[in-house]
Amino acid sequence: MKEQLLKAYQGRQAEFKSVRAKFSDDDMAGPLLMSPNGKYANQPNPLLIIGQETYGWDYNVDDLVEQMDVYENFNVGEEYFASPFWNVTRKVEKALGNEPYSCAWTNISKFDIAGGRSFGEHQIAIATFDNLLLEEIHILKPKVCIFFTGPDFDIRIKNIFTEVEFKIIENQPINQFCQLKHKDLPEFTFRSYHPNYLRRKGLETDFIKFITDLVK
Repeated sequence: MKEQLLKAYQGRQAEFKSVRAKFSDDDMAGPLLMSPNGKYANQPNPLLIIGQETYGWDYNVDDLVEQMDVYENFNVGEEYFASPFWNVTRKVEKALGNEPYSCAWTNISKFDIAGGRSFGEHQIAIATFDNLLLEEIHILKPKVCIFFTGPDFDIRIKNIFTEVEFKIIENQPINQFCQLKHKDLPEFTFRSYHPNYLRRKGLETDFIKFITDLVK
């Protein structure tokens, strides 16, 4: 799996370098390159979490193996106990019957700008890598995908997964929680808000209950 991912990233390395060079005066961290740990493929319900962008990251575009090592050492938020994103992710793993720290994680945006979201010409350039998500999913073959991206990223999701359907889930506002249907996505693929929003709005418990009931 790691070798397949590395090959996919190497195919885009020149583009990574070009974008970083174009914005050399900006704090552009990335790319975020996946390297899931050994637990991932051995879970009853292999889980892929898809976020928006990193909140700061490393900067290796010349050594992609080293950049993938950054991902491995981060180990899907093992040290981020207080982070709503990773705290909710741990609960999702448990709800699916998986081990802690066994999910895989990626973002739609492979770079962040000053530890946050990109806009304008930065976003246009970063979005040219969005279709890497297709290759990552093809390689990882998750059983469950959860997009913690909220509706703000729906246009980019539609650009990646042509003709994707956003299906209403009973009693759920579609902006808040919906199912994504597409031939390149697993059957159990959902899009919800960022976990921080779910927590602030008191929606976290209902979200985890839905995932738990899904397994049952």
